[in-house]
Parts: sequence; C-alpha cells; structure tokens
Amino acid sequence: MRFIIPIIVGAIIGYITNWLAIKMLFRPYEEKKFLGLHVPFTPGLIPKERDRIARSVGKTIGEYLLSPEIIIGALSKDKMDYHIKLWVESNINKLKEEDRTIKAFIMDLNYGNINRLLELVEGKITESICFKLREDKFQQKSIDLIEEYIFDRYSNTFPTVINEKLELLLNDLSSSNEVRMILEEAICNKVNQLSNDERPLNEVIPENIIYETKAFISDHNEDIVNILESLLKDPIIEYKIKKSINTFVQKNVSKAITIFINPETISEKVYRTIVLNLDNDEVSRNIELIITAAFDKFLEVKVKDISMGISQKIDDKEISNISKGILTYITNRENQDKILNIIEEKIKLHESDIQNTALNFISKELKAILNSEAMYNNIYLIIHSSIENLLNRPISSFIENIDETSIKNIASFIKTIFSDFIMNKLPHIIELFNISKVVEEQINSFDVAFAEELIVEIANKELKAITWLGALLGGIMGVLSPLLQMIK
Repeated sequence: MRFIIPIIVGAIIGYITNWLAIKMLFRPYEEKKFLGLHVPFTPGLIPKERDRIARSVGKTIGEYLLSPEIIIGALSKDKMDYHIKLWVESNINKLKEEDRTIKAFIMDLNYGNINRLLELVEGKITESICFKLREDKFQQKSIDLIEEYIFDRYSNTFPTVINEKLELLLNDLSSSNEVRMILEEAICNKVNQLSNDERPLNEVIPENIIYETKAFISDHNEDIVNILESLLKDPIIEYKIKKSINTFVQKNVSKAITIFINPETISEKVYRTIVLNLDNDEVSRNIELIITAAFDKFLEVKVKDISMGISQKIDDKEISNISKGILTYITNRENQDKILNIIEEKIKLHESDIQNTALNFISKELKAILNSEAMYNNIYLIIHSSIENLLNRPISSFIENIDETSIKNIASFIKTIFSDFIMNKLPHIIELFNISKVVEEQINSFDVAFAEELIVEIANKELKAITWLGALLGGIMGVLSPLLQMIK
C-alpha cells in the first residue's frame, strides 16, 4: 500500500492537470473578474489569442499552403490534361445519348418564360442585322460590289446581250398579231391627227432637213439636168411633151397662122430647143431656181391638205399592207443588223451615263428596300425560323459525328483556354481574393464554443492520449517519490 497510494494519487493528479490544461485552452470563453480585479488565466488561451492565432494561421495558409504559385502549379500539372480530356469525353458521351431538344433542355433549367426570351433574342438579332444593313457603309459597299461584278466584269458583254434580246424581240414583233394591230391603229390615229394639222410643212419639217435638201439641189444641179435630159429623150415622155405643146398651140394660136405653120412643126421645134438648151449654164441655173422655188412652194402646203388627200386613198387594206411593210422592214436581217449596230453604238457612246443612271436607280431602290418594314419582317421571319429549327433539334444531333480526333481537339482547346486563365487571370484573382485575409476573417468569425467542438472532434483521440499520458507520468512520479525517500 505504501507504493500503490502514491502511484494512484500521482496518476490522478497528472490526468487532472492535463485535462485542466486542455480545457484552459478554450475556457473560460470570456474574461472573469472578482471584486473588479482580473482573474488570472481568463479567458482561455485560444479565445484570448484568437486574433493572433487567426492571423498566424491565415498567413501560414496564404503564404505557404495555398500561395498563388502552389495553386497555379497544382492546376498546371500534366495530370490536368488527362482530367480535362476525361471530362470532355464524359460529357460528350452523355450528350450523345441526350434525346431532348435544345429548347426542352433550356426549359428544364427553369429560366423563366423561354418563349418571351426567344422573342427578345430574335428581335435584338433582327434589329442588329437591319442596323448594319442600313448603314451607309454597307449600302455603298453593296453598290461597289454591283459595279465591280456586273458593270466592270461584264460591261463588254452588255451590248451583245442587249443585241441578242433585241433580236429576239424584233423577231417576235414580226409574228405578233397584237403588235400588227397596234401598229395599224397607230397609223390610223396618226393619219387622222395629221388630217387636222393646220401647220405648213416648213413648220413640221426640221430646218436642218430643209437646208440640206436645198443644198443637195444646188450641189447636184448638173445631175438633175442630166436626169431631165435622159427623161426628155425617153420616147414616151417625148411624145407626151410634143402632144402637150401641140394642144397648147392649137388652143392659143390663131387658125390663120396654123395654115402656114403646122402645130406639129412648132411642137417639134420647141421640144428640140428645150433639149438643146439644157446644157446651157443659164438654163441649168434656172432649172435649179425653178426646183428650189417649187420646193419652197411645196413647203407652204398645209399638212392636213396632204394628209387628207392620202387618207382618202388609204383603206384598211392599205393600212394593213403598210404595217406589214414596216414589220417586214424591221425583221429584215440586214435592217436588223443596222438597227442593232446603231443601238450598240449608242450604248457605247452613253455607257458611262447608262451605268451611272443604273447605279443611282439601284442605290435608291436598295435604300428603300433596306429601310422598309417588309425587309425587317422578312429578316425576323428568317431568324425566327432558323432559331426554331435549331432549338427543335435533339442535342445528340449536334455531336453525333464527333470522333476521337474531335474530342482531342476540343480538349486541347479547353486546355488552352484553361492554361491561359491559370497563367494570366488566376494570379490576379488570387491576389484580389487574399486567401490569408479570408482565412483570418473566417477563423475570427467562429464562435469559441464551435471552435472548441471542432478542434476536440478532430483531435479527440490525441487529447485523450495527452490526459492519459499525464496520468501515466503522475503514476511514475508516484513510484519515484517513495523510492527517493528510501534512498535518503
């Protein structure tokens, strides 16, 4: 008993001492006072030094355990490539078996009124497209493209194309009864119109034509005389002239004279005199004056006088023949070529004006179309239809053709983005996050009782071992104490 009692007492003292020491780490939670004086060892060590402990733990974690370098290094390890590829494969395989449409998938996420959201998206896309289309820059670019791809590249072919179309048109005109009837009606209307025209011919015929006609008579007087000479030598004309002179003599010359001079002789003499004097310069000039005077007199005739004389002699058959004649003339190959050549020359002559006019017209019409409500509505319908078709497709349809190579490419793309984020963005985020400060604030926010419960729960076994170690040490000291007394 001499040795047992010290051992038991020492063990109890050691156990209680360590237990109390552990409890004093946390308790009391607050400072205690007695008669206004501070009670020693209050509050417990951890509550008393919580700020310092929190700051120290935060610094340790932030600078040594979770520093930016350590986090970046951990995320940059080669095994991340494997995990990224595994993640991509896993998600793609899941999506390949997904039968839901994209629209159903979105609706299952409970994002609210999906239809209203789609309307807003479609409207915004349409407005954005229309805004871009209505910009002066886009319209000018469109006009430039039209000019480049149509006028610049195919300008040489325009006359050919036009000629081909005109040739077909001219051929169609010749066989069209409708055109023939329109032409006949136009001829009748024009004849009737001219029949009421009080203007003389010199007001109708352009001055340049009148001038050129008189110049022609003057320049070709010799030819005209030659023609008259050849006409006078024609037996039929000779007979008619002599007959006219003979008749004139018989009517205007007394019978007494005709007894001695035969009228036929007179007509013969007159005829010969006319023929022989045609070569005379004075006669030639007189002929010119006569023809010019006759032309001037003709120009004084009213249009209606000529037109009425013509209209009285023209019937429906004649009008039909005239229209047929016009159509035949137009469809004649040689005449067609002449018409087409004239048109081609006119086009080439005014090519620049035609091009500018066409571009101005296109620009005006293009602007009107792009700014129209119909344009907006059509684009909206296209966008709506496209989005609906897209959303109503199964998710699996978008990735059904993805093979291993594509998966590797996707994983590589994600890794590139992830690596760029880690190297360029994450350090700044960690710096802003301030792990040390967050840990410190979090520890300081813990209730002391909760912190005690947490630590005890984590280190319960170790704390019990410490208390029992105290009991063991107390027991050993209980054994040593009698032994030391015996030695004395």
